[in-house]
Amino acid sequence: MTLRDVRRFGVLVAALAVAAGANVAFAGAAVPGASAFDAPSSTDAAQRTVDSCTTIDEPGTYVLSKKIENGGKTAISKACIEITADGVTFDGNGHLIDGRGVSHTKGIAVVDAKDVTIRNVAVDDWHSGILVTGGSATVRNVKSYSNAYGVRVEDADGATIENSTITDNLVGVSTTGADVNLSGNDISDNDIRIQREN
Repeated sequence: MTLRDVRRFGVLVAALAVAAGANVAFAGAAVPGASAFDAPSSTDAAQRTVDSCTTIDEPGTYVLSKKIENGGKTAISKACIEITADGVTFDGNGHLIDGRGVSHTKGIAVVDAKDVTIRNVAVDDWHSGILVTGGSATVRNVKSYSNAYGVRVEDADGATIENSTITDNLVGVSTTGADVNLSGNDISDNDIRIQREN
């Protein structure tokens, strides 16, 4: 049995014990070309460049300048990109944040921060490709694939996932105690499309 099979089995067992509870709203069908990335906006003032795993603890716009490979030395239970400040836009500029499949790692984590936007980035081979815990976030034009959880939202004030491609994960979208608005996404070929918990 491979590591991926073990993770898949664990997530499926957990899902069997879950009762539907959080509100998930759907709007519209999958948008053709939803996986295409937008160019960073030239109107974003004071853009800062990110070229490796980091913690973002000040508001502003941050643009990833290159692919992050093999987890970027992310430790167990940590995030490659951790956002802890309100009012942050993280723009992946079309780059991939590639993980190593290590337990409880996150490609991008929003931790108790409000009004955060994550856009134009791909994440693969993490425990959670994108995690929003506390606060609020918009996930737009993101590709999340080959993770245990494509996008996971836990006890957040709210989250919007739009125009994103969330495929080939164990769980596509997972919500725990949070309202999530889904619009124009391709959430397909996941073992569990959407998992809802109280």
